[in-house]
Amino acid sequence: MDNTAIYRIPYGLYYLGTSNGAKQNICVVNTVAQVTDTPQRISVTVLKTNLTCEMITASGTFSAAILDIDSTLEDVAHFGQQSGRSTDKLTGMDIQNDTLGNPLYIQNCAAALSAAVVQKIDLGTHMLFIGEVKDASVLSDKTPLTYAEYRARKSGKTSSVQTEEQKATYQCSICHYVYDGDIPFEELPDDYVCPICKKPKSVFVKM
Repeated sequence: MDNTAIYRIPYGLYYLGTSNGAKQNICVVNTVAQVTDTPQRISVTVLKTNLTCEMITASGTFSAAILDIDSTLEDVAHFGQQSGRSTDKLTGMDIQNDTLGNPLYIQNCAAALSAAVVQKIDLGTHMLFIGEVKDASVLSDKTPLTYAEYRARKSGKTSSVQTEEQKATYQCSICHYVYDGDIPFEELPDDYVCPICKKPKSVFVKM
């Protein structure tokens, strides 16, 4: 079986925000999806060890801002490649609050959704939250950013089309973090761990 086939499924990118008391946090996910139209419900899957997962479990609400094509790698890295446990990612950023009190970062975003959790499903490593949409707004008519296009940009490519000459990248099969650093992945030490979910080098899959 070719385990990389699943990466052909198209995804978007989203700023996932939530609040728990005075604490607010935003992370980056690629797992938001509509599940029903009436009632209007969406789902999001979050790694259980992430602070955002704990906070959504406690608060029962979340926001999701859909990144558009003009989103920057710097913003994605700011919210997606550091932990809210050790860093207040909202400080110095233009943050708004949705109608449920969750933080929203809408710079270069196409739309925003606010949802209240109606069901959660334990998937082992991840928690699946199903939320009923309580508020929604269209922010621009720009094309949403796909995860494939984000990976292409992060790799220094002008499009998501890969050629044999382009450098191979490796993706964590647990949290989908993409490693495409200057050091070839094969040459990284055996004790290298994913900077997001802290899983070992062995869980990475060549893309």
